[in-house]
Amino acid sequence: MPPVQHGYSRGPSCFERIKYGAMIGFAVGISTGAIFGTFGGIRYGLRGRELLTLLGKTMLQTGGTFGVFMAIGSGIRCS
Repeated sequence: MPPVQHGYSRGPSCFERIKYGAMIGFAVGISTGAIFGTFGGIRYGLRGRELLTLLGKTMLQTGGTFGVFMAIGSGIRCS
């Protein structure tokens, strides 16, 4: 009976590493944006809808930035 291989035999491909790096970077950026966006909005005196709007924008911007840089870093390490 031949051995059963589970998962990747040689590890994830380069594209998958870049994709995973982007996803992890986006998650880190979202959490960082939530923290800094909340404190920044409260410091500016925002409440309610304005605070949520600022928080959403900050989270998406930092998530996108971190995701792009993590994807680039993963791509550099991949080659």
